[in-house]
Amino acid sequence: MAAFAFPRFRRVFLASVIFSLGNWGERLATGWVVLNETESVFLAAASFAVRQAPQLIFAPIGGAISDRFSRGKIMLATGVYKAIVLAGLALVALNGLEPLWLLFVILAFSGVGHSFEIPSVQGMVTGSVPRNIRMNAVAVQSTGMRAVGALGALAAGFAISLMGVPATFLASGIAFALGGFLALLANRGLKAKVAGTTTSIVRDILDGLRLMKTLPIVRMILITAVMVEIFGFAYGAVMPAVAKEVLNVDEKGLGTLTMMAGFGSMFGTLFLMLLGNFQRKGLLLMAIAIAYGVFLATFSAFGSYAIALVLIMGVGASAAAFDAMQWTLLQLNVPDEMRGRAVGAWVFAIGFGWIGHLGLGAVGELVGVQWALAAAGLVVIATGLIAMAVSPSLRRI
Repeated sequence: MAAFAFPRFRRVFLASVIFSLGNWGERLATGWVVLNETESVFLAAASFAVRQAPQLIFAPIGGAISDRFSRGKIMLATGVYKAIVLAGLALVALNGLEPLWLLFVILAFSGVGHSFEIPSVQGMVTGSVPRNIRMNAVAVQSTGMRAVGALGALAAGFAISLMGVPATFLASGIAFALGGFLALLANRGLKAKVAGTTTSIVRDILDGLRLMKTLPIVRMILITAVMVEIFGFAYGAVMPAVAKEVLNVDEKGLGTLTMMAGFGSMFGTLFLMLLGNFQRKGLLLMAIAIAYGVFLATFSAFGSYAIALVLIMGVGASAAAFDAMQWTLLQLNVPDEMRGRAVGAWVFAIGFGWIGHLGLGAVGELVGVQWALAAAGLVVIATGLIAMAVSPSLRRI
């Protein structure tokens, strides 16, 4: 818990976990209401895809802006923006998702906000502590974000049952606005570092994209991120279908299932905290990817809710640890003044995850979500093994 010795980190930590409440509530409410109203696994998965696709355009912009301007002000603007977007989602949900196309348009706007949120948060986290404990800071922040998010997912499930989807969307929007205000206070007095104040914002964006080509370690991390995002993290898009069609539980059951994934996420990042400044970070990243694939392929295979509650914790732990290790490696292998752009490049890379959402939804609709998840898990395992075999630089760091 070394990062908590720094007051600025404590303030950034609080802001980020409040933002996490909004994100978990939005995702759970969206997936459930689309599946419930349309009875289509594909459309439920598509609702996740359309939220992620805008990152391919806006993530490099968000990364460049987070290196140039106050990250606290960016977070405040993003929080208010997301609150407005969530109010729009509440209105559409109140109208029974009529028209459906409008819901998807609003979700795309939500994805735009996400492209500015992640680079700013990660830049604030690593900028609030010395370089030698950045891995600890990322792990601590991720642990808190996911632990609070786990409780938020459970609360969202019960909120949907008791108050309805529109009220859940509005509550999530309030969390975003509050998180943005707290981020502004946390970042007060801290200026962003910019490499060359005479460069244009367009040049900054292009520099961020060049990171993917010029640095071998960054390139391999981002290639791995694309593959694991497409085939691994897409599982969230079919979680409502797993809950309803495989495990035969309602929205409260989905909330509990998501909560257990969140608790697993907390344990995964706690594991990284206990490792401290682990030396073989590249090998650790690949080992986590392989474990992720194993848990993903098996958590719903038995059709038992009790077994799924246990194994989904492994999925959550692996997913959280994989993300945290990627963020750590990126932050440690790029110049300090380009940290925001490095994370922006990562958000751009995971923007391809919409392909996995649509693919998993389509395959799940055709042959069942259990078979779709099994195939996705095998691809994630193969990704970890191949990356370990072909990248000497990743094995050395």
